[in-house]
Amino acid sequence: MIPIAVVGMKLSFRIDEAYSLKDKRSVIKSIIHKMHRKFNISIAELDKQDMLNQGVIGISVVGNEYQQCHTVIDKVLNEIEETYAIEVYNIERMEM
Repeated sequence: MIPIAVVGMKLSFRIDEAYSLKDKRSVIKSIIHKMHRKFNISIAELDKQDMLNQGVIGISVVGNEYQQCHTVIDKVLNEIEETYAIEVYNIERMEM
């Protein structure tokens, strides 16, 4: 039997540069598209779709080893924080 590791993260953040819902959606769509393309992860907006300056996204990684999955999740988080004008205020991690 092949081992399977699933690691997830729920990321809640404030968007500093959002002055309208259109601005907010643009930032979130950019995060989702770029992170999926760069890291081959599952990523989606989960909550607070109608709140102007807040966003919640979920990220998951499936692999053979938990350590490998955690490494990818950490790289995604670092990339998001370095690339976008957001303030992360809550991170929930989970593994299966």
